[in-house]
Amino acid sequence: MSVEILPQMTIIWTKLIKPCLLLDIDGVVIKYDFVGLVKRYFGVDIEPKAIFAYNLADVLGVPSKEIDNMFQEQVWGKPNFMDNALDVLNEIKQIYEIVIYSNRIKYMGEIGLITWLGEHRIPFKGIDYGQGKYDVHIDDRPEKLEDTDSSIKLLYTQPWNKGCLNIKSNLKRVNNWNDIRRDLLLCNDKTCPICGCFYSQILPNQVCPRCKGD
Repeated sequence: MSVEILPQMTIIWTKLIKPCLLLDIDGVVIKYDFVGLVKRYFGVDIEPKAIFAYNLADVLGVPSKEIDNMFQEQVWGKPNFMDNALDVLNEIKQIYEIVIYSNRIKYMGEIGLITWLGEHRIPFKGIDYGQGKYDVHIDDRPEKLEDTDSSIKLLYTQPWNKGCLNIKSNLKRVNNWNDIRRDLLLCNDKTCPICGCFYSQILPNQVCPRCKGD
């Protein structure tokens, strides 16, 4: 939309599009009680440090079908949120479009997941399958982070990803939601002057790759 001010002067109003944050749920926004799940379903006690990989079938030596059945029984329960997760997400949503990318959709379906997110007041603008282009991706699974076209890849530290070697140095670790808040909201010396998004790879006042069209 343009507004005529003087014969020689026209102001162009441009609506800026928010940067996109792709967000995992379990192990990032809510606590993943692998130990409790295994105890309730299999009747076996394990230590958190024994969970050396994301794939529980590999960790426990059981068929993947049994792991699916175990998760199916617990996905609808009341979430146990990570400390400060909701507070920080409600700050982040002012700047970013939050899009959910979660394995929960396998067990809940799209409508079920949308309903569950709404019931528990987890802010989001949509759900996704990780096939688009994103400004930020936060996940606890290195493989998922590397498989998305995302400019910033934040790996939420969990016992099952501590062994990740990160040989390409594409992943940045965050240990809690205060770290996420710091990286996405408080780094004003490295924010794009156009969209306001933080990019660790740009110089102060430099336009980010997204706004340049890269």
